[in-house]
Amino acid sequence: MLPLGKPNPFHPGYGVIPPVLAGRERLKQFFREQLDNFGNDSFNPTPKVLLGPRGCGKTALLKWVAIKARKRKLPVVALASDNLSSVAGISRELARQFPPKLLERVHSLIKEIRLNVGDIGGGVAIGDGGKEEKTYELRTWLENLGGVLLIDEAHNMPPEVGHILYNAIQSVGIKHPFMVVIAGTPDLDSVLVRSKATFIERAPAESIGRLNREDARQALFEPFGKHIRFSDDAMEQVLDEAQDYPYFIQLWGSALWDVLAGRRTYSPGMDVVNEARDSVNEQRSRLYNRRMQELENYGLLVPFAEMAWRVGEDGQPTGYDFNLVLKHLNDHKDGNQEQLETMQKILHNGFIWEPKVGTWEYGIPSLAAHVRWNTIGMILEQLQDEGTLPALQAVYQCFDKMLKQPLVRKREDLERALEQYNEGYDPLVRFQDMKLLIPTPQPGFMRLMAPHLVKGVLAEAERLHLPET
Repeated sequence: MLPLGKPNPFHPGYGVIPPVLAGRERLKQFFREQLDNFGNDSFNPTPKVLLGPRGCGKTALLKWVAIKARKRKLPVVALASDNLSSVAGISRELARQFPPKLLERVHSLIKEIRLNVGDIGGGVAIGDGGKEEKTYELRTWLENLGGVLLIDEAHNMPPEVGHILYNAIQSVGIKHPFMVVIAGTPDLDSVLVRSKATFIERAPAESIGRLNREDARQALFEPFGKHIRFSDDAMEQVLDEAQDYPYFIQLWGSALWDVLAGRRTYSPGMDVVNEARDSVNEQRSRLYNRRMQELENYGLLVPFAEMAWRVGEDGQPTGYDFNLVLKHLNDHKDGNQEQLETMQKILHNGFIWEPKVGTWEYGIPSLAAHVRWNTIGMILEQLQDEGTLPALQAVYQCFDKMLKQPLVRKREDLERALEQYNEGYDPLVRFQDMKLLIPTPQPGFMRLMAPHLVKGVLAEAERLHLPET
């Protein structure tokens, strides 16, 4: 039985510190040592980079660092997505959060800079004012910080702004050490490369992903206290469904707490789990729907659904699967810049990521299953509305006997197979828009990029006995 009047300690939501911040002990110890050594010879000012999918606790860890720093009387400035778009915006936020006792001194230094710099940076604007002036201003704030700089959602920082900020951090930090922690989604690595920040090769990166089973158990059940003892089957069922994903752990913890708040029991079992599941499923479905919409908006839904079908229901993605998605989106493009931008686009959502070199995984395994099945329904509904299901069947038959990649056919062969379906529209154009087909670099040829997904769509149409004509 829960203590009367004790509020629910679980607050599902990105960035909220959980009641038990489990599974990050090595990192927390590193940050404790950094804070304890601040200002002496053993302090290392090299920035720490935190990478991981959303909902895995990066922002919570930054807030934990901020709390520990303030307890040591160190100034803390926390930057986030809404103030990273320009150098001027970063300087304004530094000013807003700066220790009051230092504000007057820094403002006087900045006035001197503006008088001395004059029109040096004229015509080169990054945010407000000239580039040269804003760079000097930023450096002045950093030189006087003497504390901790936390940069969250750094993947949203434009590369040209990152180039100035990160190089200023490196040059200023040599003589005026301060602690820097940078966090972002898995595409942050690509953003930092595009920023051409010279420190990036030396900045250690840490993967912040799902917890191991025992850490998940601690995070989920320890907040209930020693008097509440869940049955073994209830604990294992909840852990299975939470999938060691920190956000789902908080969802389950909150739902279980709410159910137990109205019960007189110290030994909750499966009945409590079953009652809590309705709330968890509702919130989880909302998350899935948001992510599905995100993937569709970025043109990633079909490539990721194809991956999920190719890998299989219980399979794990690999670097090969990542490269196929990259090819799916970039096959007709050239240039390293476009490759980097596409990689960033793929990694941003966290659907798939590389927590260790050479080891890939789904950010949320159950999202992959959701995408796998729901994309089938979405595509099938579109095909029925447009009357293009028979045309897709005809296109698939052109590739059906080709068991090995690449699945490439001449466009004219596909057009012949679709002659009876060309009634005022070109199905090949529509299927290209849907990213089921793409043109190859070799003119006059098309590649079937989603054979597993198309096969699944047609199999579902057959199971539902949908007409082919």
